[in-house]
Amino acid sequence: MNFKLYKYFIFLIVFTVFSQFSAFSQNADAQLAFRYYQNKEFEKAATLYEKLYRQNGYKNNRDYYLRCLSELKEFDTAEKFLKKEIKKNANDFYLMIDLGMVYQQTNRFKDAIAEFDKVVEIVKLNRNNINAAAAVFTGYRQYEYAEKVYLEGVKNTNYDYTMELGNLFYVQRDYPKMMSYYLDYLEEYPQNLNVIQSRLQYVMTNDIDQSIDDIVETSVMDRIQKKPQVEVYSQLIIWQYTQTGRFRLALNQLFAIDKRNKKSESDILNYGIILFENLEYDLALEAFNYIMNKGTDNAYYSSAYVESLNVLYVKTLNQEKPSKDELTQLRNKLEESLKVLPRKETYKIIYAIINLDAFYLNNYDSAINLAVKSIEDNRFITEQTLTLKLLLADIYFLSENTWEAILTYAEVEKAAPERPIGHEARFRKAKLAYYTGQFKWAQAQLDVLKASTSKLIANDAMELSMFISDNYNLDTTETTMQIFARADFYIFSKQYERAFAGLDSIVELYPNHGLIDDVLYRKGEIYQAIGNYEKASSYYNQVATTYYYDILGDNALFKYAVCQEKLRHFDTAQEAYLKLIKDYPGSIFTVEARKNLRRLSESK
Repeated sequence: MNFKLYKYFIFLIVFTVFSQFSAFSQNADAQLAFRYYQNKEFEKAATLYEKLYRQNGYKNNRDYYLRCLSELKEFDTAEKFLKKEIKKNANDFYLMIDLGMVYQQTNRFKDAIAEFDKVVEIVKLNRNNINAAAAVFTGYRQYEYAEKVYLEGVKNTNYDYTMELGNLFYVQRDYPKMMSYYLDYLEEYPQNLNVIQSRLQYVMTNDIDQSIDDIVETSVMDRIQKKPQVEVYSQLIIWQYTQTGRFRLALNQLFAIDKRNKKSESDILNYGIILFENLEYDLALEAFNYIMNKGTDNAYYSSAYVESLNVLYVKTLNQEKPSKDELTQLRNKLEESLKVLPRKETYKIIYAIINLDAFYLNNYDSAINLAVKSIEDNRFITEQTLTLKLLLADIYFLSENTWEAILTYAEVEKAAPERPIGHEARFRKAKLAYYTGQFKWAQAQLDVLKASTSKLIANDAMELSMFISDNYNLDTTETTMQIFARADFYIFSKQYERAFAGLDSIVELYPNHGLIDDVLYRKGEIYQAIGNYEKASSYYNQVATTYYYDILGDNALFKYAVCQEKLRHFDTAQEAYLKLIKDYPGSIFTVEARKNLRRLSESK
């Protein structure tokens, strides 16, 4: 008994060693075969792949063996091999397709058709086989048979292959047929609009001859005319118009839908916000006014009213020099809205009035009183209340009540120590110290922020800390730093003429100073803030090209790209984003640059 057991263990050991050796040998052969194949030594590769297939029966080895035979024009060998394998596996449609391809290569087209027809018949009842066979036919560019497989699948499995058929015609670059199937799919499954949008996004991104946009538009509009009741078609054309920057046409479609169904106010409101984000202020106002014109009983009236005021607010402040009359009129409109809007809808309005009073009309007392009252009334959610407190602290500082500003920043920081708004409060407190020339104290605060906050605030803290470190301790620079910090304060308080005066004085007094790139960058920021993107671009470009090696290099390049977008110089913007990604891979702006680049590429 023990002897038998001993023999059994010896057998197991020998078998295991042999198996491992065999596997190792096969792996070595596979690597060598692939090397031969890559080097176009097809005869050697064929010998090894045939051997490997005999050993393990792997389809991958068989496929490479057949490819080698095809390269060697050994079609007779391939045919004999395949027929022999088919005898063993009568329902292996992969073998049949391969045999059909051998017939194709030897001009035996009737025989090829016969094999392909067998495949269609064999796979038509099984979804997995249908998908697999269609994929192989597509890979061999036998598109007619890929289509037949899908169509037979539709008849016999009750599964909808409309999407797959659309994709098949995309491969063939038959875009009208592709769209026909995609639109059929969309009509059947309107809830999957995002699937079709994603697919078309891919198609348009990879459009070589720039023909797909017109085909998409023509196809969808034709369906809308034939089936106006299918609303998802209108939603698709709105999406397509938006992707291609034709906002007017998109808005018109939304209006047309609403006139049919009388229930598209939500879509129009949301699209108005999209228009606003794309700087299409007049169209955004048109969208919001359309909703408001339906009357105050409309469920979306208040939201549209608030958004329309927000557009007016931004549009007015984005002017290079809005007049006091324009600012006063804007404030009156904002204040008037508080009489009719529900309390929960007034946050944006109140914030705008406070900001307008403090930063544009210099009505500090009015701004402080409204901010304090709104906070004490506890009328908003916590995050909104804390945001108002941050604004209140800013205004205290503007009105030279520095101690109250510090206390209010501290309150926000204490209320949300681990949240971004708490980090922002600490950062603003550090900037207050910087503005007032307390550089060492500011740097101490900033150094804490660098390690403990969100990435964006940490980056801002790091930049300001490095700026102080690089410039404060240099000989003869404290005066220059004081001037620069004061100019920064004027930028913060929107006293741009004073800021320019301070920045210009640095250039005049110290033309070779290390702060010159910062001066140029700040000028770019001022012009960007007042909507003069041409001048902003000029300054950012100077920094990005002349001082590309400095800490502001990536910042300037990113903002240059953004300004170029605002000017609708999209190609230049794309080039700048690409340069940023390539030259500054570790920049905090890289992720956003990739997003913007993708958006610009997709909208072409």
